[in-house]
Amino acid sequence: MIEIIYPVKVKFSSENAKNADILLHEHDLQIGLNESELCTIPPSEYIILDFGMEYSGGVRFLAFDGSNSVRLRLGESLGECCAELGEDGACNDHSLRDLTVEVPRFSDNEYFKSAFRFLRIDNNGDTALSLKAVVLTYNHADVEQIGSFECNDETVNDIFNAAVRTMHLNMQNGVLYDGVKRDRLVWIADIHPEELAYLGLYNDYSFIKNSIEHLIAQTELPRYMNNIAAYSNWFVIAFYEYVFHTGDIDFLNKHKQYVIDTIEYLATSIDDEGVLHVPYDYVFFDWPTHHAKDGGFAGNVVLWYLGMDIGRKLMDIIGVDSSKIAKKAKLIYERYPESCDYKQGAGMRIYAGMDQDGSVLTQNGAKGFSTLLSYYILYAIFKSSGSSIAIDLMKEYYGTMLSLGATTFFEDFNIDWAINAARIDEFPNDGQIEMHRKYGDFCYVGYRHSLCHGWSAGPVQFLQRCVAGIEVLDIGCKKISVKPDIGSLEWIKCTFPTPYGKLSVYCDKNGTTIDAPDGIEILR
Repeated sequence: MIEIIYPVKVKFSSENAKNADILLHEHDLQIGLNESELCTIPPSEYIILDFGMEYSGGVRFLAFDGSNSVRLRLGESLGECCAELGEDGACNDHSLRDLTVEVPRFSDNEYFKSAFRFLRIDNNGDTALSLKAVVLTYNHADVEQIGSFECNDETVNDIFNAAVRTMHLNMQNGVLYDGVKRDRLVWIADIHPEELAYLGLYNDYSFIKNSIEHLIAQTELPRYMNNIAAYSNWFVIAFYEYVFHTGDIDFLNKHKQYVIDTIEYLATSIDDEGVLHVPYDYVFFDWPTHHAKDGGFAGNVVLWYLGMDIGRKLMDIIGVDSSKIAKKAKLIYERYPESCDYKQGAGMRIYAGMDQDGSVLTQNGAKGFSTLLSYYILYAIFKSSGSSIAIDLMKEYYGTMLSLGATTFFEDFNIDWAINAARIDEFPNDGQIEMHRKYGDFCYVGYRHSLCHGWSAGPVQFLQRCVAGIEVLDIGCKKISVKPDIGSLEWIKCTFPTPYGKLSVYCDKNGTTIDAPDGIEILR
């Protein structure tokens, strides 16, 4: 689905550029021979347009008089749209964001397919560039949003809505991207946190099915998904989540042999003493723990335990003997009883039912959180320390991104990055840090860092599944528990899509009201 978005602000205009404000007004998007209202950019001049929010799509130019060389630069942040290629991570990797083109007169052309908020237009030619309109062609999935969350706390509402937007922008090409600027790939580790958000928002399940089938087609056994051993565990977890929520037994039967073979292949990494031997010694869990092998290994232990524990559930649904897989789950569970010092691993251990000790999760506030694993961390804090503390830490972590000008949530975020940082929609003042330029690590250094990554939509499922207390108890949503725990909030309203229709929940200090579709048994 394509929508036309006009810029909301001329962020900067060089001295001799004229009438840039004309581009903020809606026009008939047809170039004519006698245009009276034009923005003119002389040679060596530029303008920067702000579209107000992060979008996915391209840029459409309606030019009256052209120029023989126009440079166009996109930016998720203001700084990125001014960066030179190769400078502080600025690149054209996965999607173009820096392009020099010839813009003809009387022309209507479209450029780019990426994610951005800002556009810088430099006239590098020797003739003036006169523009009737510059619009963003917003490309997004045409699916109805059914799930929602609202409460008396506007910061919480803003966080939920930004998480929804992050999820929606990464629904592209019929699949779930990890990042709509970069990588624009289907990574199975990203799918589970994304699908948890997706299943709380939509009842068109095609994006999940297409993503899973794409990865199956890409991964001929014996081989690990995305070429990372631990990721095949994420496949088992995500596949089960989809089948359990939707009750899509036909999809399960279609891929049952692949699922069985994957589970049995993963089981070979656990020996008869319960020792995990991670293949290839590539112990990847998430980026923030990648520098610390003990943290990454602790996360891999949880993933292999979940792969076995959830794998035997899948095999039970399929109707094959799961006893060997259940034994592997028990062996690895008993072999590694120790807690993890990293919040990601500690959170995942509680999520998996391997631990109850959440003491490390609240130390130093939201420092040490991970966007990829934010839901599992928040879930674990909710279980170990209560709803109010979990909500406050979500507000600290995600609310800080919003305070920095975010309209979508980032590939990674360290709370310390906010210290003395300018907003991403402003240039730094003297002494301030430009966060997008300075920070990042591993594959996401500087401007290469994605500021819209689907895996960071964790607040959606946290608020719906923990605070609103919606828990699916039986395959196909035939039985759902609704036990809100709103903590310090005064009231919440939540809607949740099911295969039977929309479930609605309202809760305040006086009690809970539930409106459920026919066919669902509600446990309170």
